[in-house]
Amino acid sequence: MRKALLSISAFLLVLPWLALVAAGIYWLWQSVYLTEAVAGFCVVYALAWLMIRGLRKRQGLLALPVVKPDDAWPPAATEIWAKLDKMAEQIDPKEYPLTDSLRILELAKRVTVEVARHYSPKHEGAELDVPLRNILYIAEQVCRDMRQMLDEKVPFSHLLTVGNGMELWRWKDRLASGHIAYRVGKLLLSPIASIPRELGQFFAGKASAYPKGMIERWLLQTLIKKIGYYAIAMYSGQAIPPQIDFAESEPTLESMEMTKRPLRILVAGQLKTGKSSLINALFGELRAPTDVLPLTGALAVYRLQHEGTGDVIIVDSPGYGDQERWFEENPEQAFGEFDLIVLVCSATQAGHGADAEFLSAMRTWFDERLERRQPPILLIVSHIDQLRPLREWQPPYDVSHPQNAKEQSIREALGYISETLTIPLEDCLPVCLKERSVYNIEAVWTGIADKLPESLRAQYLRCLIAAKDKEKWGMLRKQLANAGRIAVDRVKKIKKGKDER
Repeated sequence: MRKALLSISAFLLVLPWLALVAAGIYWLWQSVYLTEAVAGFCVVYALAWLMIRGLRKRQGLLALPVVKPDDAWPPAATEIWAKLDKMAEQIDPKEYPLTDSLRILELAKRVTVEVARHYSPKHEGAELDVPLRNILYIAEQVCRDMRQMLDEKVPFSHLLTVGNGMELWRWKDRLASGHIAYRVGKLLLSPIASIPRELGQFFAGKASAYPKGMIERWLLQTLIKKIGYYAIAMYSGQAIPPQIDFAESEPTLESMEMTKRPLRILVAGQLKTGKSSLINALFGELRAPTDVLPLTGALAVYRLQHEGTGDVIIVDSPGYGDQERWFEENPEQAFGEFDLIVLVCSATQAGHGADAEFLSAMRTWFDERLERRQPPILLIVSHIDQLRPLREWQPPYDVSHPQNAKEQSIREALGYISETLTIPLEDCLPVCLKERSVYNIEAVWTGIADKLPESLRAQYLRCLIAAKDKEKWGMLRKQLANAGRIAVDRVKKIKKGKDER
């Protein structure tokens, strides 16, 4: 019975509108405007449908910029960034209105505390354990970045105020509450006046949805990620990138500070694998001692300028073996001072246990230091000319698609060493370093150039620690000098006052 009464009431409410629609259609038919009105109605909504579909497909104005993590960050930042990303996705604009500054400050504190406790989980009040200047720096950077993103990426952001957005949102709610039958009836009764109004309401609805429905949420998400971005930099020790002018010096491990930081490459490997011969081939001339006996008893440093990689420092290390473990004496120097590891292995050597131990020690060292990034590894497989068939040596060889016995042997040697040392096959390069028969050295330079982006990320974090120490002590000296001058001036003024008396 109740449902029947509701149905009758609804019919009675709609009946006048249906009567108006019928009367409008009849009037249009009598005035010979019915065809034009229906055609205009279809064209307007077809255009609107096409525009909506086009915007959704291309994301035109709706594609707001997104804050992404920094590629130079150490592995420790990955986990906390994922938490911040999830927090941003779940943010509710109703809980943090842009007009409520206290709630926005609470949101900023929530993000900062989350990052601080990630880096210092056992330290209560870890968010306060940073210099004041770094906090001011972060506030400055966040405000600057968000202003630039609004100016460059969000249309009309320089004209729309927060109050405009809220008013447009309320206006949109009022428009949405209007009955569709009323709009259709108006369109049919007065098509000439209604078509422009319908277009105006369509675009007004899109405009109102844009500032409030999207921009407010985007602003909160961007605020979370920007604060988190600089908080990660601050609590991981990267708040202010080093801008230090290094003095020229000789390329030694103790002093390699140059105006343009060169790429540091460690050439490592077992005894008699051809490390020194590889360096000679890279330089194109005899630079490192090559003899039957291993004469490279300590780290030897060489500097080279190459078109593809720029300024390069190559360090020839002592060969390691079953008894020799030079890298265990000073792991910091063995692993932490380099941006790229070039590991030389002989294709004719049966065992690679020493190589595996070297790599394991290096990986363990970096696993214990998540603020650093492990440098990439390039594996050079030497002595490929000594693989079977022994007397056959007619380079070049295509080991990717072996066609003969020599190519097949090289391919098998690369695959075996790659699997044994857990190094991707594409990072394994076969070479011949025999004098007057040097082969595939250009591929080594290409491999070094391909690893350059990863090497530069490792270099950034390596140099950051030294730069922070240098900046800290340099700033302390400057502050003490200024304080000393102020004290001297104060003493002079006091003495002058006494003399005048």
